[in-house]
Amino acid sequence: FYCSFHYLSLVLGAAIVSCGNTMADDNSMSGRSSSSEDEDQPTSVRTKIKKEPCQPKARKFSVTFENFRDLPAVKNRGVQSSKFACFGHDWRLQLFPGGYSDYPTPPKGAVGVCVERSNQTGKWPNVKFLFELRYGNISLQTSGDPSSYKCYSNTSNICALTTRPDIKHRFLDDKRALTISVVMEINEFVPKNPLAATMLKLFGDEESSDVIFEITKKEEKTKKRKREMASSSVQFHAHRFILEHTSSELAALCESSPEGGMYSPIIINDIKGEVFRGLLYYIYGGEIRQESLMASGKEVIDAADKYGVVSLKLEAEVWYVHSTRITTDNVIDNLLYADAKNLALLKEAVMDYIVKNKKKVMKRVSFKEVPGDIYKDLLAAVSRVLEDSDEDNSDEEEDEEKDDYASMGIGALRQKLDQRGIDIDGSRDTLIAALKKQS
Repeated sequence: FYCSFHYLSLVLGAAIVSCGNTMADDNSMSGRSSSSEDEDQPTSVRTKIKKEPCQPKARKFSVTFENFRDLPAVKNRGVQSSKFACFGHDWRLQLFPGGYSDYPTPPKGAVGVCVERSNQTGKWPNVKFLFELRYGNISLQTSGDPSSYKCYSNTSNICALTTRPDIKHRFLDDKRALTISVVMEINEFVPKNPLAATMLKLFGDEESSDVIFEITKKEEKTKKRKREMASSSVQFHAHRFILEHTSSELAALCESSPEGGMYSPIIINDIKGEVFRGLLYYIYGGEIRQESLMASGKEVIDAADKYGVVSLKLEAEVWYVHSTRITTDNVIDNLLYADAKNLALLKEAVMDYIVKNKKKVMKRVSFKEVPGDIYKDLLAAVSRVLEDSDEDNSDEEEDEEKDDYASMGIGALRQKLDQRGIDIDGSRDTLIAALKKQS
């Protein structure tokens, strides 16, 4: 019995020692594996995250990586931003400052960027990504769609930006920080609000209308011409309630007309029928085709300006500017027209032309009829031309804000005002004053 017990003790002892050695080996292997995994994990670095205005169904964030030059230049070594919340998930921006390996093979030396979902629960959302580098007037964009494929279990596909030297040269700010804007757009079917379609159905509806407009041409002296004009008149049915909220001038015509224009038409003879139809169609939520705006730009601008449909006037102005070739023969006419109709974008285009063709303009153009308040616009045009050609390298204004409203383009000023819900109609001085008041 003693021998049997002694043998059993030896066997158990050997088993315990063997098990201990095995556990030690497993722990050692586990430690190496954990260490290896830690090397592959991205390093968290100092970042600043700011939410930016964006279009519906999308969210935009500006992620700033501080001290980009000090970030690791090792291939496939990632760094990650702080967390930000979007579409019910927590995200991080992951950056590969030293390049990365991926399929398909990225451009040589390209810095990579991707979005990582921090909370790994729930379904991966169907989201599209757009990454943008921007500094001053320079911008670069690249996009990714994680619904097509994912390199890792919880990370979007990696997108190539540009090379590290190029980023250092063009995209770092004065503090050597790199800002990447990421736009995240939900890629699911989302039904639109039906109000716009409902409003458009009311356009021209005779049964529910309570106003009639009759568009006629100006009367001529001969009776024959009068009969011809009468036969070419056209009527449009509308709703006072809609006009009161979209065109104060047309609503005022209803107030001043006998019976409010319900039974006797309100006569308008200073606009073409097709132009007035487009004006009403726009008021009811419709969109006017680009071709129509380019073909009848001035007529649409005149009508929208007279009847107080500001957004249509500014849209028509954009296409008029893009479809009009400014020359020394029409530069003054366009400048006077822009001043009369308060068309800041057209005035800016004219000023840019004058500055870029100053010698030719000085020889051939007379400025006798030009109003004296254009000098600020002219100086702003000079400033923009100098910035575009990199001739203005003075350090005298280093303490000014990056948003230098004085030299900013009209389109940029209007966009800033629109994002803040401020009226975008007006001269350059009016727009700048409105922005400064809100700052």
